[in-house]
Formats: sequence, structure tokens, C-alpha cells
Amino acid sequence: MNLNDITRKAQDFLKSDKGEEMSDKVIDGAAAAANKVTGNKHADKIQGARDAADKHIGRNDGTAGRDSTPDPK
Repeated sequence: MNLNDITRKAQDFLKSDKGEEMSDKVIDGAAAAANKVTGNKHADKIQGARDAADKHIGRNDGTAGRDSTPDPK
């Protein structure tokens, strides 16, 4: 298996329901951690970065986690 095969399989996984769910969970967790560290001082910028990352990862079809606001706790 070469690098192209691995890349294609990873992309296919991220487009699946399970992959989309997992990528959203990771992105939401990273945004929540960033909000916690900054005391929510940059919540709008963090949300924008979270949305941009989600747009580039997975299906970008509005499924679970899309455009959600991470818990700032």
C-alpha cells in the first residue's frame, strides 16, 4: 500500500457518517479547549476557525456538529 492509497482511504473515511462524526467531535473539542484557555475572549474567532476547519474536513453537508457552538466549559 502506498501513500496515495492511504490518503484516499483516509479521505473516504472522513466522508463517511462515522468519519464525519469523529472529525466534528475532534474539531468541537479543540474549539472548546481553545475557548477554555483564552477564557472565551476570542470565541468568535475560534468559532470561525472551527467552521473553516469543518468546511475542509469531511463531507461539509450540514450533518451533526456542523456550525455548532462548542461548550465553553
